[in-house]
Amino acid sequence: MNIKVTKASGAVEDINPQKLRNSLRKAGAEEDQVEEIIERILREVAPQTSTKKIYRLARKYLRQLNHASVLRYSLKNALFRLGPTGYPFEKYYSAIMKSYGYETETGLIIEGKCVKHEVDVIALKEDEVSLVECKYHSRAGRPVDIKVAMYVHSRFEDLAPVMADRYPEKKFKGWLATNTRCTSDAIEFAKCYDLNIRSWNYSQHKSLEDMIGEKKLYPVTVISGIKRGLIERLLEQNIILLKDLVDMDLSSIVKKLSLSEKKAQLLKHQAEELCLC
Repeated sequence: MNIKVTKASGAVEDINPQKLRNSLRKAGAEEDQVEEIIERILREVAPQTSTKKIYRLARKYLRQLNHASVLRYSLKNALFRLGPTGYPFEKYYSAIMKSYGYETETGLIIEGKCVKHEVDVIALKEDEVSLVECKYHSRAGRPVDIKVAMYVHSRFEDLAPVMADRYPEKKFKGWLATNTRCTSDAIEFAKCYDLNIRSWNYSQHKSLEDMIGEKKLYPVTVISGIKRGLIERLLEQNIILLKDLVDMDLSSIVKKLSLSEKKAQLLKHQAEELCLC
């Protein structure tokens, strides 16, 4: 396949149908739907087409064939819509950790051995205490590089003795979590110094994408057509996961979000469609 595409970083490479095939399968598309979508895209794209346009085409065709799957396919873009600041991503990552059995807090100031640190997420579980540094990006093409990994590692080195004193019965872990990817140098550095990474498509255990998909921990921003103002109201009310909407009754959605009953019904239906399918 000799069609060249342009990535968000500006790099040009051959189109990778297998990568597209895998992402459509992860979204839940049926095998015949996957092949039909890829066939349509390959007929339509021109040389130097951006990967962003390919994503839009895949999303359009997936919507036509499988509405629930298109919401899952929109997940990566939905994380970009959590911004523009990193705080909603910290709250979202905390909610993910809670769903995996951790007790969590966000935005704590902890005195290290040498200086104070603002810790994005602290997560406690049985014999483990994890401190998480969240690095959020509002657009693609901005990977976490080795400088960030080194900075995060040095912070956790300063906090490790304090955590050992505070939680002597628990093993301390430092995590770097991001909604984009990490460079190869950042990953190699993390492996060497035992810094745990959770990025979009990489982790020593599960990637961020895998963690979300396994328990359907989709953010509210994955809902098609949701407006910025409504996103802000949802986050202000600490309604971060689609599951939060599913668990709410209609009257609570109307009251908390200042919506008409008709709009509240539509919002709840979209959440249920993805979470309960």
